[in-house]
Amino acid sequence: MQAQRSTQPPSALEAGLSHQSDKQALVDWVFSRVANRYDLGNDIMSAGFHTRWKKRLVAYADLKPGMRVLDIACGTGDVTWMVAAEVPGGEVIGTDINPDMMRPAAAKRPAICDAEVRFVQADAGRLPLEDASFDRITCGYAGRGFPDWPAVLGESFRVLKPGGHFWNLDFARPPLSWWDAVYRGYMTVSGAMLGTVLHGDPRTYIYIPASMKHYPGQRWLEEQMREVGFETELIETMACLMAYNHGIRPA
Repeated sequence: MQAQRSTQPPSALEAGLSHQSDKQALVDWVFSRVANRYDLGNDIMSAGFHTRWKKRLVAYADLKPGMRVLDIACGTGDVTWMVAAEVPGGEVIGTDINPDMMRPAAAKRPAICDAEVRFVQADAGRLPLEDASFDRITCGYAGRGFPDWPAVLGESFRVLKPGGHFWNLDFARPPLSWWDAVYRGYMTVSGAMLGTVLHGDPRTYIYIPASMKHYPGQRWLEEQMREVGFETELIETMACLMAYNHGIRPA
């Protein structure tokens, strides 16, 4: 069953991020607006570094030929295709709740790809996938938009094979409050300018620092992962601006 989506703009950005019942509508609105220029916006805002951080995510996942991998909230498919290159003879499924984001993903298919790759519209908190069927799960820069992280973790744990690994990459919450404020301040100013230039609406990229503010952070996520049953590892990098949350489903 496909998830219901809203294409109407939220009445208030902060209000939408503050209430679980409104958050999905806000996320749908933002990503439907930015889908066609999402990759360009990422390149500009990160000076191209987002690709490096995603490649590190894939390297950490320790992929092998023939593996079955799930890339949740795959967006435009950057991580999905990076994963596919590492699992020849395997299968990669990219899921996202927003079909507008996945259209560019399908168009990125390389001329040669030795893995089976497909994209499926699905809510990461209600995956239409079988139990214990994946060797790895990846998620890149999407978790701040999940209305219900515990549900996503529960589904990820369910569909992973025993001994399988879950890897999440996202903006971190620095432990120093002043550094956190400076970081988000820069993102707010640059995001407003970029959103106006690329999409005619500053809210489309102000969403990023606003969602960072409402995200409890990588240490909170690590605790949530442990509650679900994962054995966890946390890697913080870039002066605690980026974080990789790693979980293993016990064998």
